[in-house]
Amino acid sequence: MFEAPTLLLALVVAIALGTLGTLYFWTIRRRQDEAETGVRALSAMRWREFSHFVLDAMRHRGYDVLTFEDEADRGQQTEFLLMRDNERTLLSAKHGSAYRLTQQTVAEFVAAMKFQGARHGLLVTGGNVDPDARKPAQQNSIELIDGGKLWPEIRPLLPASLTDEVRGEAAHRARRQVTLAWMGALVAGLAVAVFYGNSRTHESVAEATPLAATPASVMEAPAVSAAAVATASPIGVTLPEDNVASTPAEEERQRVEVARIVSTLPGIERAEWTTKSTLMVHVDETSTERFDEVCTVLTRFANLRTSRVHLQPPEGSTQQVRFKQCATF
Repeated sequence: MFEAPTLLLALVVAIALGTLGTLYFWTIRRRQDEAETGVRALSAMRWREFSHFVLDAMRHRGYDVLTFEDEADRGQQTEFLLMRDNERTLLSAKHGSAYRLTQQTVAEFVAAMKFQGARHGLLVTGGNVDPDARKPAQQNSIELIDGGKLWPEIRPLLPASLTDEVRGEAAHRARRQVTLAWMGALVAGLAVAVFYGNSRTHESVAEATPLAATPASVMEAPAVSAAAVATASPIGVTLPEDNVASTPAEEERQRVEVARIVSTLPGIERAEWTTKSTLMVHVDETSTERFDEVCTVLTRFANLRTSRVHLQPPEGSTQQVRFKQCATF
């Protein structure tokens, strides 16, 4: 089970991510979906219906329509002449959400404007506008209106049944996305809880086991020089000369002898071999460093000189367990 701080952190992460997801999908993304759905609805209309809604939107801008509206029956290339502030404006509406206003479209429309004597132009489509078409359009006083800009102007003019259908579809998609966002937020919160809980567990283990963080000096030990071996013999202890054990039985007798000699050193309660290469030395509370004395004994036995010394403090002591290898060869 997770601890209370871990659960609280996971809850905060889940709520934060879920709230952000709700704000994005229910406000920003829902409006985008509504516009895209509305443009598709406009593209599904017949040409005559679409052109009439476009003209109504231009009337709300203050334009007067000079071209007879029944000319819209001629097809998708119909152009309308508008008037505002005693200046002529030519309108061309391209039906369909797949249509793209290109640089070539602008060039052809400029020629039509000159023929109609229009100083301004309106190129309208339910589709998109190519980036390279914007500069020549601006140079020739032409406003490019794509589906995203057209929908807000036509939406108030549409029947309520159509706008309600568009809003309902966008809201349904938004609710589904919000649900997925909260599910993802809960998964993210759970992942944070697992990660944070594991981190705290590892920290607790590290704190409870100082040996895991023992400095390199615990595992490393410089080789004892021949001079040091000759001069560092413990007071009152007679050490044998360098001795090489030729049989396993003789090596085992050397281990017993080493444990006996080390046990007689000051500040050491007893010594015992826990493995063939590890000598555990139980020190008393007053003893902090006994490596030199122990290593002096070990290095006089060729087969045991590379053994590891394990200094074990008394039970309940504040001293740390220490390790050291007396020689590396």
